[in-house]
Amino acid sequence: MASLTELEIGPTPATFPEVSFPVEITRLPASELSYGEFFSRFMQTNTAVIIGSVADRWKCFRRWVHRDRDDDAVDKVDVTYLKARIGNVTVPVADCGRQYYNAHEKRDMQFHEFLDYWADRKEEHSKMYLKDWHLREIMPQYRFYETPMFFGSDWLNEYLIDRKLDDYMFVYIGPKGTWTSFHADVFASYSWSTNIYGVKRWLLLPPGEEIKLKDKLGNFPFEISEELLKEKQVRYYDIRQTAGEAIFVPSGWYHQVQNLEDAISVNHNWFNGCNIANIWASLWAAYEQVVKEIDDCRDMDNFDEHCQLMLKASYGMNLEAFLDILEHVANKRIGTILGGVDVVHFDIYKLGKCHIQFDLMKIQDVLSSMHEQNMLLETLRLLTKVEENMDKIKSALRQF
Repeated sequence: MASLTELEIGPTPATFPEVSFPVEITRLPASELSYGEFFSRFMQTNTAVIIGSVADRWKCFRRWVHRDRDDDAVDKVDVTYLKARIGNVTVPVADCGRQYYNAHEKRDMQFHEFLDYWADRKEEHSKMYLKDWHLREIMPQYRFYETPMFFGSDWLNEYLIDRKLDDYMFVYIGPKGTWTSFHADVFASYSWSTNIYGVKRWLLLPPGEEIKLKDKLGNFPFEISEELLKEKQVRYYDIRQTAGEAIFVPSGWYHQVQNLEDAISVNHNWFNGCNIANIWASLWAAYEQVVKEIDDCRDMDNFDEHCQLMLKASYGMNLEAFLDILEHVANKRIGTILGGVDVVHFDIYKLGKCHIQFDLMKIQDVLSSMHEQNMLLETLRLLTKVEENMDKIKSALRQF
């Protein structure tokens, strides 16, 4: 294995005051931002940032696009190369002209067919948006990008990759005018999105501002506009993201994204010790909503187990799955303390000693919060597992 870059935060991470409504979203070149500063200044405070020159060395940035140095010329996607290099695989495509419940209507398409649509500027073809494409999973040997250092501590994809499950790492390719509807990211996770081509427009809301947009039934709009945001007196940020820039979207920041030009991006959803408390809070809120919806069935046999099945189906995760992630992440870090085995992310980053300590302390905190629901955990046969993990972490932390 090649030499690894260490992600470290220092024995006492620097602290920055949380700013709910910064005047504007900070823009910084990657060369002027350290991992430790990003960790403390943006992840821990749940504050958005745009980082420039992130993708300059990526294969997809250099090879998927003909980049013309003539200021009067227009960069063009190399369709011929993409067809030859990636092949005719099946890809998920959303039709931005058709709504299906709270999302766009989706269908599968052959990659070659989509690229032909890309080149064909007929109106009916301009609404097709290739999104949520697991290209890295499909072609693991094709290292067309590298996860930026700032986003290297990723518990969600660490767990999913180790367990050989679906990841949350995606490619998006869309013509001008395609868009993603108003939403917050899955599980209240962080997300990062790096443009390798084109320009995106983000309407981004700090946490809490989205409440002003709910209708009488408590539903959010499918689509927002500047006019609506101003009418409802919503605080928001209107961002233009250009090629090479990565945007960090914190937990719970609702947003809508539109391709102002033909655009290609690489995106991840993820969480770690900085926002794991938000993930737990979101999961518990989703569980309480499930209980509320079927409260009239409370006398049924195995009511609590049924709620967990519904939670997994509707939310994508339940208490058992969440606990399994925490245990997996904790065990790897305990293995570093006791056995000297590095915790490696994306084959290029390893966690430093203080980072490992921080991760374990945050898992301990969340396990303590879970333990407050001891009666439910006992019913679900999860209480012993929670307590065993708390004891293991407590013992490991004594080694520091």
